[in-house]
Amino acid sequence: MFLSRLQFTVKEAKKFFDSSVIEKDVLRVNIRAGSGGQGLPRYNGVGGDGGNVYLVPRRSLKFSQLFNSFYNRKKQLFAEHGSASTQLNLIGKHGEHEVLQVPMGTECIDEITRKLICRCTIPYQKILIAKGGKGGCAANEYKGQKGERLMIGMHMKLQPNMGLVGFPNAGKSTLLKALAPEKKSIKIAPYPFTTTKPQMLDIRFDEYSGVEKEDKFSLSCADLPGLIEGAAENRGKGHAFLKHLEYSDMLVFVIDVQGFQLSANMNDIFRTPLETIALLNKELEAYDRKLVKKPCVLVLNKIDLPDGEKKADEVEAIMKNGWHKNLPSHLKPLIPVHFRGIIKASAKNGEIGSLKQLLHKTYEELHPLESLSFDEDVEEKSGSIIL
Repeated sequence: MFLSRLQFTVKEAKKFFDSSVIEKDVLRVNIRAGSGGQGLPRYNGVGGDGGNVYLVPRRSLKFSQLFNSFYNRKKQLFAEHGSASTQLNLIGKHGEHEVLQVPMGTECIDEITRKLICRCTIPYQKILIAKGGKGGCAANEYKGQKGERLMIGMHMKLQPNMGLVGFPNAGKSTLLKALAPEKKSIKIAPYPFTTTKPQMLDIRFDEYSGVEKEDKFSLSCADLPGLIEGAAENRGKGHAFLKHLEYSDMLVFVIDVQGFQLSANMNDIFRTPLETIALLNKELEAYDRKLVKKPCVLVLNKIDLPDGEKKADEVEAIMKNGWHKNLPSHLKPLIPVHFRGIIKASAKNGEIGSLKQLLHKTYEELHPLESLSFDEDVEEKSGSIIL
């Protein structure tokens, strides 16, 4: 009886827990390198150097694993102090280095100065975060030096093949459900801000794969909470969401063909579909111009609503003829997005046209297959150290 209840509890828990949802994407840790050991002036003894603190990126490591590694201990990382010089050991032992493995793409920010310390983008590369203090010697009057200390924020940035961007209630999650109908965790509701946390999951492309299981082709997709005007200035936590697009291969703009208004409040301006595209363009370029230079696909959603097909046709016609020229000056983006394709869709009904084919084609153009030469020497991986 107890075992059956336990099994039921586990099944119920799985319904509420979904590893694809990014619950935490910032980890703040107190870093302290080891201090140098005291020297021994009488015998010219030299103290050991304090240990350094390094970060090492790993592809297979998830941010949740990194976060959980600090769950039962204080969020601090201390390297060992160097040993003092003694009559029996004139040369003190150096302190052990502290090495923390982090997920690929992690960015480290100094929490005091708010300056970027490093980007962890090269696998197995040892990145020096805090240098240990020099051991006591004649040069420093035999006084061991203190190791560096700082508080860092480790920010996770997703690395999806594609990212969904759009205003609230545009139908991003509904589109994701249409792309991956087998996923049970995607939350859909008829109100804005249904998605409150970033979510990343894989979309299978069985129709483009071989019959063998190992040949299955898939793309990772990040579904972000809806952006609002001013997201680039961090309005509505815009920075917390936009950062997850930086490492994406391509972007998918999801637009409501009926237009967008944040609320029924008169202060919230109604935006046409074309204005919505322009505002998203401006927010992305204001945050990072590299985003609007990525391959982009436009999805005109909700064509199942009254006059939806007609409105989508009108927007499509404008988009094909210098779309930014039809905008007032205050809405014109500096770098207009060039869309590789326009898809008219009713995500609610699972009608997404040739979207999957377009995404697959775009990915293959970005990552063409290269023939492998077996004549080339295979070199062993070796980590380098960045100071």
